[in-house]
Amino acid sequence: MDIIKSIWDVNNVEESVVTIGKFDGLHNGHKVLIKKAVESSKKRRIKSVVFTFANHPANYFNNHSVKNIITDKDKMKKLNHLGIDIVVNIPFDEKMTNISADDFARKILKEKLRAKKVIVGHDFTFARNKEGNAKLLKLLGAKYNFKVEVVKPVKINNIRVSSTYIRNLIAEGSVNKVKEYLGRNYQLEGKVIKCKQLGRTIGFPTANMKIENEMLVPKCGIYATKVYLNGKTYFGATNIGYNPTVEGKDLSVETNILDFNEDIYGKTIKLEFLERIRDEKKFYSLEELKSQLKIDIDYIYKKYICKK
Repeated sequence: MDIIKSIWDVNNVEESVVTIGKFDGLHNGHKVLIKKAVESSKKRRIKSVVFTFANHPANYFNNHSVKNIITDKDKMKKLNHLGIDIVVNIPFDEKMTNISADDFARKILKEKLRAKKVIVGHDFTFARNKEGNAKLLKLLGAKYNFKVEVVKPVKINNIRVSSTYIRNLIAEGSVNKVKEYLGRNYQLEGKVIKCKQLGRTIGFPTANMKIENEMLVPKCGIYATKVYLNGKTYFGATNIGYNPTVEGKDLSVETNILDFNEDIYGKTIKLEFLERIRDEKKFYSLEELKSQLKIDIDYIYKKYICKK
């Protein structure tokens, strides 16, 4: 799969089938568009292209207003796995805010990508001030000789699959419901950093992760997680919060990795969120905290490790 980071660097694309979108999450709705593009391109024996943005367009106007639910690196990996030939992964910038709908269709879709077919979602908008929509794109397609397919919304449990809905599930801690819509459990990745090391002193050492500011962090609480480290998979009890028992002030994401006792400072770990077990709460002694942590870990052992 080829990744192009500037639309103006596109100069040798043969005829293509293009699908357009932010694809923030690559959820089950996005996959429908992408699979259609791959299938159509194979039938025509031409290239499949995803036209997307490295940053969320909303964040161009209001920085950090929308948190990511997938890293750019993971998005590229998943697009490659889905069989896309070319990804145009460009920054949403001033040029994108000023381009007209007609220029977008002519200069980018026709001249740069040589599109023979364009596949978009039902709520697709494009160009300056969102002046373009699916209906206008069909008219421009007729003008510039490419077909347009508009895909109906994907619904699960009578709920439209959308990045906004998935973000809301994560933000409210309903991580056990995310997989049905996202197509996988929600994940966070980061390096293990040194902090107070309080957990070690009470018999529950934790790996404290540094999270990218652009990523969405689930609601504060205790979570059952899978932990991916050095090619191996473990289970963990992850605390997201401010450690109120010891008057913590900064938000932290720290995981007690079960059946594990190694120095991993500086290593990168990935968390897969399975279930939110309980709220974070303030305990009146470290002994009370230890007792609750034992209960949390026993629950994870029984449900996820010792199922028999």
